[in-house]
Amino acid sequence: MMRKRKPSKKAVKKTNRRLTPEEQLVRNITSEPGTPLRKRSGREHAKPLQQKGQESGGQKTQVNKGPNRIQRAIARAFAPIRSSLSGEWLGQPDALRHLPFAAFIGVLFIGYTYLQYRYEYDERAIKEGKKELQNLRHHEQALRGRFESQLQRSRLDEAMADVDLSAPSTPPIILPDATTTAP
Repeated sequence: MMRKRKPSKKAVKKTNRRLTPEEQLVRNITSEPGTPLRKRSGREHAKPLQQKGQESGGQKTQVNKGPNRIQRAIARAFAPIRSSLSGEWLGQPDALRHLPFAAFIGVLFIGYTYLQYRYEYDERAIKEGKKELQNLRHHEQALRGRFESQLQRSRLDEAMADVDLSAPSTPPIILPDATTTAP
């Protein structure tokens, strides 16, 4: 006669164990009313052990709802900002690969800013130089006018000295015209 061999532990098919009556009671209490036990998915979290109609601490329990549509939309809109402020993207290979280009753009930006300030400084210096040149021209014209008047006066004095005349010391007097009557 042949003996039947017992299957080895590795070959035994593992199945779920049967619930004890206490575990079945707890499961029935925690299940939602009207929901059959077999239709619940295994992904749900266990609910607290409470009898029907019993409140925890005598207060109503608040249902913890997830964020509403507006909050989710705002979170989606600000997600890139939040992720960029965290700085995690700086260590990624794509960011490291583009560092030379970013440095080049930075150098261009700094160079552009320097040239813009330099242009404004030079433009201001040119305007100030033009204003100074205009002031010096006016001053030169005033000096030249004074010099010319002194030069003409000295020529007149020399011409009068040649003829033995001297410059009058009193201002000239207007003589009355014979056709007009004097007051």
